[in-house]
Amino acid sequence: MSSQIKTLCLFIVALVILACYAFMPEDLSFNEEYVKKLDFSALYEADSTAVAEADSTLTAEIEKKEEKKELDTTSQRILFFGDSMLEGLTLRASDYAFANGHELWNALWYSSNTKLWAETQTLEYNIREVNPTFIICCLGSNEQFFRDVPQRKEYIKAIVNKMGNIPFIWICPPAWKQDAGINEAIRTIVGDERFFDSRKLTFQRGKDHVHPTFSSAAVWFDHVAEWLQSDSTAHPIIMKVPTEKHKREHHKIYQPTFPGEKL
Repeated sequence: MSSQIKTLCLFIVALVILACYAFMPEDLSFNEEYVKKLDFSALYEADSTAVAEADSTLTAEIEKKEEKKELDTTSQRILFFGDSMLEGLTLRASDYAFANGHELWNALWYSSNTKLWAETQTLEYNIREVNPTFIICCLGSNEQFFRDVPQRKEYIKAIVNKMGNIPFIWICPPAWKQDAGINEAIRTIVGDERFFDSRKLTFQRGKDHVHPTFSSAAVWFDHVAEWLQSDSTAHPIIMKVPTEKHKREHHKIYQPTFPGEKL
């Protein structure tokens, strides 16, 4: 018999002895000396505990996602900032603010983009002045065809950091053509619960074929308001449909003062 076969036989015999030793019904004794059987229960218990903890964590995550958010019915001091899309949006937003007991402060910066709001102190100044409890942003329409998406993400992050812990939403621009990535960049940074996707809507456009007409912008904000008080948002606030018109108040306008960016 070769040495390899002898080694294999010894190995098999050792495994058989070990198996018998591990699964024998009780401890054995020889001359009053006890041989303790192997106890694998600790391994089974540890494995069961790990599975239970994993299931518990998963259940908690599911419950958290399914938990209905409580509607904030208190009066809000809302800062609404962004580009020229605010011209139409804020008209209807003013109706909602008055009907629901909110204060609305607008900061409209024509031809602005995420770079300008990120690299200037304009947003910080308005936050200090208004001391908002809620912020609405509508930016990105002037960046629909910008290809430097990674850089745009950095600007978006800077804007989000400026807002700090103040609840906010970001209204996606009303795309008139396929964009180069700015909308998904915004959604990725702010998250679905703070991102109103305007791309699912149909708009009537003005003479420039870009900006929605005032009547279409009013319908646009109707959709925003309906979503804003649903539990699909991170911080739902009351936005009942207004029954009358209300003029805009606290409407600040910034004219374009910076040279345009190249695509």
